[in-house]
Amino acid sequence: MTLFLNAIVSGIAIGVIYAIVGIGYTVIFNATRVFNLAQGDLVMVAIMMSFVALDVLKINQVLAALLVLTVVVAVAVVEERTVVRPFLRKQGAASFGWFIATLGFSLLVEAIVYAAFGNHAIVAIPSPFSLGGIDLGGVLIGYRQLFIVGAFLVVIVALEVFYQRTWIGQAMRGTAEDRVAASLLGISPSGMSRMAFVLAGVVAAIAGFAIAPLTFSNPAVGLNFTLKGFLSLAIGGFGSIRGAVAGGVLLGMSEQLWSLYLDSDFEVLAGVILVLAVISFRPSGLFNRVAVRNV
Repeated sequence: MTLFLNAIVSGIAIGVIYAIVGIGYTVIFNATRVFNLAQGDLVMVAIMMSFVALDVLKINQVLAALLVLTVVVAVAVVEERTVVRPFLRKQGAASFGWFIATLGFSLLVEAIVYAAFGNHAIVAIPSPFSLGGIDLGGVLIGYRQLFIVGAFLVVIVALEVFYQRTWIGQAMRGTAEDRVAASLLGISPSGMSRMAFVLAGVVAAIAGFAIAPLTFSNPAVGLNFTLKGFLSLAIGGFGSIRGAVAGGVLLGMSEQLWSLYLDSDFEVLAGVILVLAVISFRPSGLFNRVAVRNV
């Protein structure tokens, strides 16, 4: 029973990471109807910048976090300006040209990071928290895991307030529905698209900085996060923040239980089976539902 509970706790911590990546996808999708295939690589950039700031430059945690945030947001803005906006401006999200464009940008980011860090040894990245944790009757909850969950809760609360209480959040969703109609109402579609990528960059930066001590300075994690974020959305429902949260946590727990009771070498099958099980009775995902709304 103790092993089972520890697997659940670890699964929640890992699932939260997948959920944050999924939330980054959702932020952009809800504003542009574009699925950003480079979102996982933005998290990878945040991890590698954490390595540069804390291991190479050896600056303090606060300055390191600000540096990571600045660089990742800048990369996200460059992506929006150079590879996404041209397609949205000409044909809208329905053209699907953005699919190849964001995939190409993802590969470009990976190539640049590998060129810069491919020959470096994978080393630990300093954390403000020790390796210890809270022992609850044999169930260990690590301080670093708690930090990740705390960062996740901050992201969720901030986004909920943003979308529910600010006109910019409403304008971003309205722009996704009809860019022409939004522009006639005085909303700048380009500005809303840029804002979406800025928010996604902030989410990726927070995620990467929080999980960097657990992943080490590994430039190969981008594709994994891209895949796991996609699976989280497939489980929870595209365009739903709650769906990203539920999908990520369910995916993380299923992987840990699969590793515990079956074979850790094939834990990826846990996600595939879970996705197939969900879409077999709810093709749109657990939290995605068709609704009519005014924009």
